[in-house]
Amino acid sequence: MAKGLLDRLRDAPLPRVARFALVGATGVGVNSGMLWLLKEGAGFPLAAASALAIETALWNNFLLNDAWTFHKERQRRPWWTRALAFHVTAATAAVLNLGLLLLLVAWPGLNYLVANLIAIGAAASVNYGLNALWTWRPPAPRPRAVSMAGPPSGQKIVVVPTYNEAQNVERLIDAVLAQGLSYEVLIVDDASPDGTGGLVRARAEREPRVHLLSRGGKLGLGTAYVDGFREAVRLGAELVIQMDCDLSHDPAALPLLVEAAEEADVVIGSRYVAGGRTTGWPWYRRLVSEGTSLACRALLGVPVHDVTGGFKCWRRQVLEALPLEEVRCRGFAFQIEMNYLCWRQGYSIAEVPVNFVNRQHGRSKMSLAMGLETAALLWRLALGTPAPLR
Repeated sequence: MAKGLLDRLRDAPLPRVARFALVGATGVGVNSGMLWLLKEGAGFPLAAASALAIETALWNNFLLNDAWTFHKERQRRPWWTRALAFHVTAATAAVLNLGLLLLLVAWPGLNYLVANLIAIGAAASVNYGLNALWTWRPPAPRPRAVSMAGPPSGQKIVVVPTYNEAQNVERLIDAVLAQGLSYEVLIVDDASPDGTGGLVRARAEREPRVHLLSRGGKLGLGTAYVDGFREAVRLGAELVIQMDCDLSHDPAALPLLVEAAEEADVVIGSRYVAGGRTTGWPWYRRLVSEGTSLACRALLGVPVHDVTGGFKCWRRQVLEALPLEEVRCRGFAFQIEMNYLCWRQGYSIAEVPVNFVNRQHGRSKMSLAMGLETAALLWRLALGTPAPLR
């Protein structure tokens, strides 16, 4: 009976952050109880009683987190190194707590109780983040055997989301179709007010290698790609390639991605590997882009240099296997989420160098909301429960 109760408690549908907070609350109780017992019952000096009580509470929290909060993780380090890491993160949080408390009391002049609550909240967040990212960081997934893809001469469909791209779409279609008879184009248009959809529809009536998927409104880049991937698979594509419509991705590089797909499940046209570059970008955009890629490698462990790149080639089998219905991001963070999903599922990812050219016509779709979505995604993927391997 006791074992069944423990199993139900362990498998309770609570997020890790809630479990971590509950364990922390038990640690406060253990600390207070031990301090009273050692000081009042055993007659220990206050400093010694406090030190022993803190250490007892730390072990209580470590063991409960190890057995409950993070029990689904396949640990990649011995228990004693996890315990040591837990103590280091707790010490870091304690120093932050004290320093922030003193700062808030001295500078804004906050009441010490209010300042203490703020300091505790900040220290607890840092403590959880460090433990999730370091102490119990999930191991890298085991790579799958590279799945067999169709030969390069098989059907390749290029999926291109559009919104107000009338100035670019026909030039892009011409450049893609010029790469060979095995290339087709699927435009996913979100009811562009400038008539992009109408131009593509007229072209599709004359050219069987051009396809149009019309949607009812501006529903987001992520959902456009997901809908486009599903339609491309339905149309029989062996390789599905995604690219922007503004000609920042050179259609002449398509054969390079297709060739690399013979050895990898996913191929990224990368700006940040040897030979890759950007043209016409201001320094701050490159700084933000490279900084995001660096943060993804550091926080998530994804072994990709250009994690936000949108020029990719997918094997049909990968898109059929990935849980596309679980993809949440609607903006440019979609690229990060898909890379993370592929890596967590063990698919091989290759990068080939490309030149990214800043758009010449039309307006960029980047916005503050998309930046905030990227930050929220990194928080969710880094500190949430990783998707299980399939």
